[in-house]
Amino acid sequence: MNIKFLDDTRVPDHPYPELREVLYTFVNEITAELAENLIGVYLVGSIATGDFDLDSDIDFLVVTNTELTEKNIESLQEIQAKIYDIDCYPAKHLEGSYISIGDLNNWPKVGEKELYYFDNGSTTFEQSTHDNKWHVRWILRERGITLTGQKPEQITQSIPRHELSNEIKTTMLEEMKAFENEINRPRCYWNSRFGQSFAVLTYCRMLHTLHTGTVQSKKAGVKWARQFVEPKWVNIIDQAWKEREGVRFLEKIRQRAEQALLYETLEFIKYAIAQKDNVEV
Repeated sequence: MNIKFLDDTRVPDHPYPELREVLYTFVNEITAELAENLIGVYLVGSIATGDFDLDSDIDFLVVTNTELTEKNIESLQEIQAKIYDIDCYPAKHLEGSYISIGDLNNWPKVGEKELYYFDNGSTTFEQSTHDNKWHVRWILRERGITLTGQKPEQITQSIPRHELSNEIKTTMLEEMKAFENEINRPRCYWNSRFGQSFAVLTYCRMLHTLHTGTVQSKKAGVKWARQFVEPKWVNIIDQAWKEREGVRFLEKIRQRAEQALLYETLEFIKYAIAQKDNVEV
């Protein structure tokens, strides 16, 4: 089957050759359901920033002209379930949101409105601000892969760097509080092996964004951080990157991280936050 997308050369064939067929089915089903209401289907996340690997999920954003109807909501969940039933990794790791063009460009309200969102591996909509963020808009506008529809630069303007930076600084503080609240509790998200490593890698990535004004992958964030943070933090960064390997098997999220490592991670988070105001924007 000769499957082509608008940004075809940017859709990776490795490490999952079956990804192309999954996306082809996904796009065709969504196009048929939304018809004239569809503006475009885009890939964001690591697949767009260029470091898609065995443990990556497939992040998408669908932009519409108007709000979804009740019929749309029901049908799109059925489509998500149909895709999930395809027997391959990419089909079971689609994650993303549906956003109207009005909400996409309603900059004063970024981060406020909950969108219809599929979590990684879910076939049921939840309402979440997960993708109603400045950094998602930045990836869409600057790095998004257009599967079908209008190109991102045709539907939204460049994201102001100060908005991106302010969002990152706020997120750094919020996630530190969440991590600190869970550090001594029975196994939770942040004190799992998955959550601990995710925290370290995410703070590397956020520091990278503050310094560069761009949103890159976790891998790029790690590479940058190893060169720019104080040397004593390099070991925990390397540990986190190694720990990330194999998270696709969903075992590490059910296993508690070592307590000493959690405390070291919290100290790294505090160090990263202390650096956030040392960047001129």
